[in-house]
Amino acid sequence: MAGHERGMAGHQNMGATDRRSAAILGTRLLAVARLIRIEYCALGAAGVLAGAFLTTGRLPSTPAILSAAAVFFVAAGCYSFDDLSDMDCDRLNARADRPLIAGDLSPHAAVVAGTVSLLLALTATLVAGTTAGLLIAAGVVTAMAYNRWLRGALVLKNVLFAAVFPVPLVIGWLASGGTFDAFFGYILVLVFVVGLGFETMIDIADAEGDRLSGIETLATRYGAPLSARLSAGLHVTAAVLVLLLYVLPLDARLQWNPFFLLPAGGAALSNSLIGLRLLRNRSTSHVMASKHVAFLTISAGLAAIMVGLLFGTS
Repeated sequence: MAGHERGMAGHQNMGATDRRSAAILGTRLLAVARLIRIEYCALGAAGVLAGAFLTTGRLPSTPAILSAAAVFFVAAGCYSFDDLSDMDCDRLNARADRPLIAGDLSPHAAVVAGTVSLLLALTATLVAGTTAGLLIAAGVVTAMAYNRWLRGALVLKNVLFAAVFPVPLVIGWLASGGTFDAFFGYILVLVFVVGLGFETMIDIADAEGDRLSGIETLATRYGAPLSARLSAGLHVTAAVLVLLLYVLPLDARLQWNPFFLLPAGGAALSNSLIGLRLLRNRSTSHVMASKHVAFLTISAGLAAIMVGLLFGTS
């Protein structure tokens, strides 16, 4: 009887150990997801698929899908190494949301995550075998050059990061062999405006640490008030550009299409409110909260365009 009880206790201890191990593993996986900004990686991959659909009108081909996977892993790798480069700056900015600063991951783990991600990206790019691979490779080189040499360049960070926003769409176009037309060009401009507004806004929260670390952004160069006004203007401009797709003869599937107008109107309203509220409150807590809302708004805007195209009539 005593042996049976000891056996039961041993099983219970093993069960408790397994649960603790599972909890630790889950915590580390969540930390890795935060490190690589998995939601941004997914949005980048979705942008590739959207670019393929926007320029072909068809479901993405296998090369486009592989290119989307490559963009996902390129983003994961770049964010991992970016956080390693930004550790001193993130400490100055008290960025507890960064897993390396919070102590949830070690620098070694970030190196492993970044290296594995870039190797997976390289594999997907080579298998895809399209000219889009050159753009993907250029993106990796640019990201590494920024982390190593270009961090102190005049206001480069905001513009460089904003220029990344339309790149997945261009990769989708190249990977699918689609047609570049006025509508697609308009979408690229819209996405760049959205990206510049977003990047200008989030750098307001990091202005003090960026300044002490020698990183040049619009906020460190021209101050938070001017950056807030610029970001607000860009957010409102992006909202107008989205709504203009309803009336401009750029794509017959979106023009006068209520299936597009309703979700696009919601995204445009959200974008405008983000900008206008930034004029009244530039605190770090408000900017970080707006960052999450802005990400959802960007995703909703892209979804609105895709829904409009799918349910529109040409």
